[in-house]
Amino acid sequence: MSLANPNQQNNSVTAAVAVKLPDFWKSDPTMWFAQAEAQFALAGVVQDETKYYHIISKIDQSIISHVSDLVQNPPKEEKYKQVKERLISRFEVSPQAKLEQLLNACDLGDMRPSHLLARMQELGSGLKISESVMRVLFVQRMPERVKPILSICDGNSLEQLAQMADKMVEISSPAVASASTLPGLGLEELQEQIATLTAEVRRLKTSSPRSRSSSRVRQTGTPADTVCWYHRKYGRNARQCREPCAFNVPKN
Repeated sequence: MSLANPNQQNNSVTAAVAVKLPDFWKSDPTMWFAQAEAQFALAGVVQDETKYYHIISKIDQSIISHVSDLVQNPPKEEKYKQVKERLISRFEVSPQAKLEQLLNACDLGDMRPSHLLARMQELGSGLKISESVMRVLFVQRMPERVKPILSICDGNSLEQLAQMADKMVEISSPAVASASTLPGLGLEELQEQIATLTAEVRRLKTSSPRSRSSSRVRQTGTPADTVCWYHRKYGRNARQCREPCAFNVPKN
């Protein structure tokens, strides 16, 4: 009776612990297998059968039907290779589909520009797209406020261009968001809003009805926080009024 080599047993246990693959990526099988092979290399997994079982263990029910014959009747040789080739052929996006996504369905959205570039380069891999064409496609997908600056940066690489775009989008976004909250407001309207907020703060702070005030509105006996900005500022001389306004205009 022959005993198994203790070193071989230890190596098998170590490999089983060290290799922790994520679930199979249907959207990018080639990169998933690249990661699997990197883990196999780090863990010292070289046996074809061991690789095969690691892969099969990470295939869920919706995918395993595509390799059911290889699972039920494993080939005697090259088990791992055959499973790999089958899964890649079934789930890898075709070059035509990648090109269509690159041209029509690859937008910035809420991504950072550098992340968008990485996604575009991934889709463009194997399509023989030149850097100049990729640069044009990348700039086209940038916000309007960023495009003019990137368009004149001819001496920068695509990666440098994406880093610049990251900084510009990060810096300009808060200002743009703040400006977009006040669409179409003129100077008088802004002043009115500020005056209303100021009056509200004053009302909350003041507990005595005898607080100091020199406004013409107070002289009429009407609370300042119930009149519009025009009557608050000009009193009876106001030529405009914005409702709701409780200012009492004396009748002739």
